[in-house]
Formats: sequence, C-alpha cells, structure tokens
Amino acid sequence: MAVAAATAAAEPIDLLPAQPSTTIAGAEAAAGRVTPTAGDAGHRHAFRVITSRKPPYPWNVSLPTPTTGSIRAGDTLHLTYSARRIASSHETGEAQVDAVVEESGGDHRKLMECSHSFTGDWADVSVPFRADKDAAAGEAQAALRFGFAPQEVEVANLALINHGPNVDPAGLARTISRYPGSEPGAAWRDAARTRIDRVRRAGLTVTVVDADGRPVPGARVHVGLERHAFAIGTCVRADRILGTTPDDERYRETLARHFTKAVFENDLKWEPWEEGGDEGRDRVMRTIRWLRDRGLSVRGHVIVWPSWRASPPWLKKLERDPAGLRAEIERRVDGQTRTLAGLLDEWDVVNENYAHTDFTDILGRDAMADWFRIAARNSPGTRLFYNDYVMFQGDGPGSPSDTLLGILRDLKASGAPLGGIGEQAHFGGNPPGPVEVLAKLDRFGELGVPIQITEFDIDTADADLQLAWTKDFLLTVFSHPAVTGVVSWGFWEGEHWKPRAAFWDRGWAIRPHGRAFLDFFEKEWTTDETAISDAAGRCTVRAFKGRLRIEAESDGRRAGETMSLDRDERVTLRLR
Repeated sequence: MAVAAATAAAEPIDLLPAQPSTTIAGAEAAAGRVTPTAGDAGHRHAFRVITSRKPPYPWNVSLPTPTTGSIRAGDTLHLTYSARRIASSHETGEAQVDAVVEESGGDHRKLMECSHSFTGDWADVSVPFRADKDAAAGEAQAALRFGFAPQEVEVANLALINHGPNVDPAGLARTISRYPGSEPGAAWRDAARTRIDRVRRAGLTVTVVDADGRPVPGARVHVGLERHAFAIGTCVRADRILGTTPDDERYRETLARHFTKAVFENDLKWEPWEEGGDEGRDRVMRTIRWLRDRGLSVRGHVIVWPSWRASPPWLKKLERDPAGLRAEIERRVDGQTRTLAGLLDEWDVVNENYAHTDFTDILGRDAMADWFRIAARNSPGTRLFYNDYVMFQGDGPGSPSDTLLGILRDLKASGAPLGGIGEQAHFGGNPPGPVEVLAKLDRFGELGVPIQITEFDIDTADADLQLAWTKDFLLTVFSHPAVTGVVSWGFWEGEHWKPRAAFWDRGWAIRPHGRAFLDFFEKEWTTDETAISDAAGRCTVRAFKGRLRIEAESDGRRAGETMSLDRDERVTLRLR
C-alpha cells in the first residue's frame, strides 16, 4: 500500500463521496439487492439493502465505498451511519450490519471493525478510532456487510470523517448500546433478588444430637450446595466428547466441571441421525453414557423441525402427498424415541413452528399433538418440549410473541402432552429490557407449563453490552418461578455457531461474560455456610434448592448427610 502523500488534515475531511456506493459486492453479491428510498430530512442518501438468502460469510454480501481522501497512521477517523430494520428472519428479530474500514485490496486488512443490530426504529452508529496505517485516496474503503440472514435494512447518513492526529477519539461521540433497565440502581434488580430468595431458596433446620439422641449445643454445622436444582446447561457435540485431541480433553473437563445439563447440538437432528447409521447411533449412545456417568442430565434436540429446509431433502417429494408425509414424520418420531427410550431426561419434540410451517401448512397444527403423543408413549418419564425463539419479540396481535402463544395454546387445547416450553433466547446488539422479559415470562407462565431457556447466547462485538446483558438476563430468569434452567448454545469459541458469543475463547481463556455466568452460579447463587447449633442442638440456614451436603462436628465426633432440598426441611445428624 502506498504512503499517502498529503499531510494530516487540519480540518475534518469527509473521506467518502457525497453519494456512497450502492453496488453490492462479495462472493454472493446476487443474494443482495439495493433500492433507493426517499429518506427524510434527517436521513440523507437513504437506501434499502435486501438480502434474499444467508451466504456462507457476512462479507459475501457487502456494500464498499472507496475513500476519496488520504489517511495517515495516527489520524483519528470517525465512522457514522444510521439504519433500521424493515424485515428480518434472524432469531433475535433484529437486522444485523457489520461496518468495517479496511484496505480496498490485498487481504483487506482492517483499520476498524464493528457490529450493530437494529430494530424498526432509526438508530445512529458512531465509532471513532485511530488509524494504524497510511492509505492514499482509494486505497481504503468503508464497507457495510449484510450477509447474516434474509433481511431488509434501510441505511442512511454514511460518513467517514478524518479529524487528523490531534483529536482524541475519546472526545468524539461513540455509540453505547443500552437496553431499558440497564442503568445502575434500576429498581427491577432489587425486586428480582427478593424473588430469588423466595423462589430459589428454602429453610433448612439441622438438629445435632449425640449417640444417645441428646441435643449437642455448640456443634459446627456446614451446609454446601453440590448441585443446583436450577439447570445449568450447554449444547454439546458427540465428536468432541469422544475425541482424542487436547482441545477435546479440555472440552470434556470444562463441561463436567461447570454444567449440570447437556443437549446435543446436531447429532439427533433428522438428517445426521439417519445418515449416521449404526455407527452414528453408537457414537450418540456412548456420549450419553459419558454424560450420565458424570451426573449430567441429557436433553434431546430435535425430533421434528417442521420445514423442508430443516429436514432431509428427499422428504420434499411428499409435498403433494399428505398421507405419505404424515406417515414418514410419524415413523421418524416413533423410531427415534423408541431407540432412545429411557436415555433422555427431556426431548424437544417440535422446533420453531413460528417460522417453520411447511409441514403444519399441509397437515394442520393438530399433527404436532400427534407427534407429542407418540413421543410420550415411547418415552415415559421424559419431559417433552416445544422449542422456539420469539417469546420476547413484540407485543399484541400478530406479533411473533403472540403467534407463539397461540401455537402453545392450540397444542394444549388439542391434548398434547406438553411438558415444557423452550425459549431459545438468542440475542444480538438490541436485547429487550428485563422488565419486558419478566412480563413475557409471566404471560407464558400462565399456561402452567415450565419454561426453560434452551439456547442462550448474546452475539455482539460490544463486550460491555455482552457482559451487562448476561448478568441482567440471568438475574431476570433466575428470579422467575416458571423458569427451570438456562442452557447456553455452546461454551467454547472453537465449537460455537456464534464464535464471539462463546464464554471461552479459542485458547480457553474465559471471557468477561463467561466469568459472570460462572460467578453467578458458583459464587453468588450458591450455599457455603457454617452455623453453630444452639442450646437445643439446632441451627437454621437458608439454602439454595438442590443437592446439599450437610456436615456436623463437635469434639472430634462427626456426622454427614447428602440430601435434596426443594422446600423447607428439617434434618437430624447423629454424631459418632
């Protein structure tokens, strides 16, 4: 790259042309289309970008605008633009755009990279940064990337300003992502902690007696939580659990140490299950044994994902044969639940009928109740779930959340043995406020069915937002009586569908939001208490519900017991 000949700007200079480029570039450029829009007084040069399909990489559908001015290393640059979602098929309900300033040739070395998510209201992005390389006019570009999902995004006000070397980026406006209720001291947090004490803890009275049954005053009693009643889970891959690499070993060690529940990410889906044959099924069985031997409960995901694109391609030949389609799906449900009978604690019977409706458009929603009944017949004792991702999206008639509620009501009305509601809880850069989440949990909790967070992650380049939302979301759902657990959709960057959302990075260093996740369950929300028995040999502690280890000691005599606490209890320990 040539060194820019011009000196650093004394006055701010806009490095982009008056009219930004509206030509889609990238390996999948045909998946994108640009149409001009009228904009308004506050949104100049507005245009709409339509991404028709998700390409392999976000940069496969991009909009690059070459610079018209020079850059020197040390210059302060300031990228700004505005955007809003028109439509999105993303799990979060948001539209996503990445913005980069990069070399316009070669390996496109980055000067700056950021990611933001957008709802239906206009939002302004403002990112100041220092350039670390020189670039002559045209040797750098500002590029917007849209290849995240089928979506429509309106963009306006794109600008890249060079303030020269004497302006501190910290003094320029910077986008800070917030959500309602994120402010310190928000009242909802104290209310949530009060609920946690009521919902997640119970009183435990321990009486210490001697060998003859007489009370022992002054005994030292310790109560420790060994396993939360509230599930702490993650998705897993069989090949990692059975693998032989150092990363596989670290994967297993981390899983067994920090989680109490595991769900198969892909191994049980229709196509992998069928194509894996006997060898693949043996791999699943060995993985289940490994998980159970280490005390983890096991979820199955998923029996029916009711669309052509989420099912084996050969199934679409039955599109005009409802009876044949019904028979094949029921064969699938019956065969897989028979094979895995007694091995799974939970099953996702149906996944995402909000957006995946090909099968129910043909067979009707009542067909889902039949799938639940077949699974229940073959899997006694297994809790059967409906799983989706729109519980927290929108309000009122026609909203995604309201549509999901209708699906669940129909399932219950048709007599489906629905044992749980799975809310995936994938979030981007615009998560909802905790008060809104609580209101949605209240509404869905009225169905009288337990709710589990089944695929939690927050995918954003804003590490501060990621940390804050992880803390607040966990506090929110842990405080709600209808929620029975949180399952993250992966934990390690090396095996995660959204790498920057992972708790541990590729080298196994834990990220701040991962540390927050662990600290909540292993430090803040745990029981590790010591008490001294009174004159009647009694002491009382308020412990988190789950499996407890209770030990008492006095004058060299000891006693201990492991018990499960799910309500106020009394226990007597006899010293020996």
